[in-house]
Amino acid sequence: MNNQLQRSDALKVMDICRQDVVTCQQHETVASAIRLMADYNIGSVIVCNDQHPVGILTRRDAMRVVPGPQGEPLQVKQAMSAPLITITPDASIDELGIELMSGRIRHAVVVDQQGRLIGVVSESDIVNSHGLEHDLFMRSVYDVCSHNPLRFPEDCSLRLAVERIRAAGHTAAMIEGLNGELKIITETDIIRLLASVPESLDKPLYDFSFKKLISVPGTISLFNARRHFRKHGFRHLGVLNDAQEVIGLASYSDILRNVELDYIFRLRELLNDRSYRLNETRNHLRIIEKVIDSSMEGIVICNAEGNIQSVNPAFTQITGYQDWEVIGSNPNILSSGRHDKAFYDKMWDQLRRKGRWQGEIWNRNKSGRVYPEWLSITAIESEQGEVIQYAAIFHDLTEIKRSEARINKMSYFDEVTHLANRRLFIDRLHNALAYAADHDDIVALVNLDLDWFKTINDRFGQTEGDLVLREIARRLEEALGDADTAARPGGDEFSIIMTGLGSTDQLPAFLDRLTKVISAPVLVKDTEVRLTASIGIALFPVDAHEAEGLLRCADAAMHEAKKLGRNSYHFFSSELDQQTRSRFQLTSLLQGALEKQEFQLFYQPKVCLKTGQVTGVEALLRWFSSELGEVSPSDFIPLAEDMGLIDTIGDWVMEAAIQQAVAWKQAGLSINVGVNVSARQFQRGNVAGRVIGLLNRYALEPQYFSIELTETSFMHSAEKTRSAISELLRLGVSVAIDDFGTGYSSLNYVRTLALSQLKIDLSFIRNIETSEKDRRLVEAMVAMAHAMDLEVIAEGVETPQQLDLLQRMGCDQGQGYYFSRPQPEETLTRWLQNRPLKC
Repeated sequence: MNNQLQRSDALKVMDICRQDVVTCQQHETVASAIRLMADYNIGSVIVCNDQHPVGILTRRDAMRVVPGPQGEPLQVKQAMSAPLITITPDASIDELGIELMSGRIRHAVVVDQQGRLIGVVSESDIVNSHGLEHDLFMRSVYDVCSHNPLRFPEDCSLRLAVERIRAAGHTAAMIEGLNGELKIITETDIIRLLASVPESLDKPLYDFSFKKLISVPGTISLFNARRHFRKHGFRHLGVLNDAQEVIGLASYSDILRNVELDYIFRLRELLNDRSYRLNETRNHLRIIEKVIDSSMEGIVICNAEGNIQSVNPAFTQITGYQDWEVIGSNPNILSSGRHDKAFYDKMWDQLRRKGRWQGEIWNRNKSGRVYPEWLSITAIESEQGEVIQYAAIFHDLTEIKRSEARINKMSYFDEVTHLANRRLFIDRLHNALAYAADHDDIVALVNLDLDWFKTINDRFGQTEGDLVLREIARRLEEALGDADTAARPGGDEFSIIMTGLGSTDQLPAFLDRLTKVISAPVLVKDTEVRLTASIGIALFPVDAHEAEGLLRCADAAMHEAKKLGRNSYHFFSSELDQQTRSRFQLTSLLQGALEKQEFQLFYQPKVCLKTGQVTGVEALLRWFSSELGEVSPSDFIPLAEDMGLIDTIGDWVMEAAIQQAVAWKQAGLSINVGVNVSARQFQRGNVAGRVIGLLNRYALEPQYFSIELTETSFMHSAEKTRSAISELLRLGVSVAIDDFGTGYSSLNYVRTLALSQLKIDLSFIRNIETSEKDRRLVEAMVAMAHAMDLEVIAEGVETPQQLDLLQRMGCDQGQGYYFSRPQPEETLTRWLQNRPLKC
């Protein structure tokens, strides 16, 4: 019973036999058999004597007996191939395959016990029954094609073409038209013509209708070539080289014949089928051993319990384990841990039911590297149908996977910059919009085009131009958030997807940063090159609700930026564009403000609340633009910090203030001048060193100069700020904390540093007349500062009532419109000459 069950599991000839065969009798004419092949579009006709097959007439046989002009009709028995290979329907496919391969025969006839015809099996049927998709991936069309195909001019006669094709043993040839077009003539065409117009054999080829030759690159795999054959229903392809020249001809038969059923395949089939019994002879055993030892594929033989009995050298090469290290062990020593119990349960279930399993699996070699492999396992049975061994054959798929990864990367990433290409970018844009729609987010699509990039290619060459593009791509990626995407759709254009935007407030700062990183110099052959970009921005869902529409909007905005003179950005939304355009204009003008001498210092006095004497002045920066007029410091100071200009501007302010202090001292108005220092200056520069250098340069005593800094200086660069303050205080320069109470809690720094002054922000002073809460806060600040030996300066004093309250609280100094508005130097000098000064 078990033996019968096992035999039913094996693949038999009857499983792939084609029973709808076309036959003819041996006394019929060859011409009638040719008509049958043409009518049924088949490659052969089985020749019978009554019900018994005696031969086969193939297309090749028919072509061999092409009649001459006065040829007599031939009978089929005179042209057929005989004797036939006959086989019973219950024989194994493997047995038939070996016989066909050894005899180089392409067909076998299936007969019953009485020798009557049942059907026919071809070499193609056998090969296709073994599932060769994996092997087809490994080879290209170039490997198997005929590199010397026959080529006929159009004026060649059909008869001569048939004779040449038959003599060469080819199944097809190319026809070269006068216009350069290539056509193809196949055995099928010849049979069709012999059947329909046998009297026209001496006519030239151009009198007949032949199909145009379809060609494919020689690099495509046999698997994809087979898809072409099956999709279009033809059996021949032209093979192109890199120059798009046809250099070969590949047929479906070439694929079938050239998929190597090598010794490993034969071994697997021999192990599957007891009928070969090759292991009964020493000669066959030596052949098997030689095949196993020389195979590039790893082979493992296990006993019925699954323990390893033997391995071949390729096993050691792939896994790193010597034979003595694994013999007696279970193959699970190679387990990678990537497959769960259900995977192995399914594998063993199929092995028990069908006697074989194959598939991709991940294993681990001796060094610990996890690798993919293609594994085939076959159960080997005894005469009684009991499994006595398992044979496993595998090969490493690592290089194949790497090749697939490289191909995938080429499909989705730009070759020059390694950014996403247009295909991947569009895919990510669709995903980003879908996610944003579900979460009510905003997506910004930024398209930018490098201005005048063509001049770089013209001047330095495309290779250097590609290096510039790669550098710009690197900068863009560094400027983006983790969830954002940069891409290069082509040329000198880049695209950016910004996701997770709750609002558009952060876009102007990002665009400013983007223009800054693009415009930073790039070194090209020892020459500094500066680039600018025209940038267009479209917003989802404001401007468009789908990807294609958003792309059109961003592209239109980018072209508008070009119209505005390049080196600018433009929003598709007119309202937001108006806001950001003014910021961009402000950015451009601010870069030239110092050179145009548009900055000016105004000074606001600080007054002692006990004596009424002027204790010092605060230098305040003003910008009088030639195009915009006066620009508020609240507009341009943050912009200068974002642009990285604050260091240069801050240095100018510091030097101008010290020069003014020296001028006043020489005029008999010795007074302290205070300067605001940005947190960014402490973060980026040597503030203390700069102050010391300027004081020495202009010979100004330290008591006539002071520094004011905000609480955020500690938050951005605490250690640098602490060090700079300590150095300034040692020198004798007073240091005040400005806008106290508006930043984060800096009491710890106020407590630990020997500061000079504390300035209470005007937002607390404004309401002390009406707000009991603000009054108590200010009173507490004054008491706290005095407890730490700090002088207190109240900013924004505007009314006598505020002054009276501050005096009663014990505040030391005041500053505000009540005493004086900020004034330019010449106006304030006259004001100071009429006021008592605290020297």
